[in-house]
Amino acid sequence: MTTYDNSEANGMGMNERGALLDFPGADELATAGLVEPLSERALARVLAEVEAAVATEGTVATGGARGAEGAAGAKAGVAAVVPLRRISGRRRALIALLTTAAVATGVVTYANTGATPAGTGTHSGARANTAAVFLDDISTVAASQSASSGKYWKMRTTVGDEYISQSMDEYVVNSGKAAKKGQHPDWQFGPKDLDWKGLEQLTTDPAQLLALLQTPPRPKSISPFDQAASLLTESPAGPKLRAGLFKAMAGLKGVKLVGQVKDSTGRGGTAVEFAEATSVGRVIVDPKTSAILEYTFTWTAGPSKGKVTYHTVLSAGFTDKIG
Repeated sequence: MTTYDNSEANGMGMNERGALLDFPGADELATAGLVEPLSERALARVLAEVEAAVATEGTVATGGARGAEGAAGAKAGVAAVVPLRRISGRRRALIALLTTAAVATGVVTYANTGATPAGTGTHSGARANTAAVFLDDISTVAASQSASSGKYWKMRTTVGDEYISQSMDEYVVNSGKAAKKGQHPDWQFGPKDLDWKGLEQLTTDPAQLLALLQTPPRPKSISPFDQAASLLTESPAGPKLRAGLFKAMAGLKGVKLVGQVKDSTGRGGTAVEFAEATSVGRVIVDPKTSAILEYTFTWTAGPSKGKVTYHTVLSAGFTDKIG
């Protein structure tokens, strides 16, 4: 039940509710999701602008005890200024000001607030838009990471340590013993099969990466989402390429934001997923570093329905030696 469900009990009729929501930006505010608390500076600026705007109407929104209530409401993401019946003809402009301030200075909270259980791959269209915003934000985080290099790409997973050499030889280390596993498969990306060298030569432009992902699928090719997720999860892609991949993933139709979740080891992150006809792929991202914490693949139909495979990465980076 939303706060608007109690409008009659609060003395607000349907006509007044419609009038309250009839202002520029109402749709954006309704679909923006939750808003995190504003910074003290941003909060002070918003309240000062609103107070100045309503002062000429003889209504004080932020004075004395009501000011404390207004600040508390704003920090909770609620625009509580004055009773509806006391707002004059400038009502729409004032509420639009609040909306603009909330959307412009607030930060979308990437949380799963819907009633749909996580993992089903079914979310509202508004959430899909938020997924694009999240992935775009994460691309900025990825681009800010320091570039590095080494002879091997090392991944510490829940099943052991894995190493990939520049010649695509793959090694595993279990109980302190190293063994060559063979050749690591090339990474599939649109019409390309990429080895380490090919990965270094791959464009970092998001539009070109998206175009590659959207090329007609080859026989037995994995989904575009899985192709991007694979490079982000297990390849030595540099900061610029990772940033481009996140932006390209944001351009894929059908990518949904799940929100704040925990991986199989209990680490918190933000998940996005992509549902196909018989499966759902999901990546859990550390929003502070852009690292992929876990990739899961869940069968939703067929003989393997309900089966989930996990690829959990505890750490990843370059090294010059095995072990």
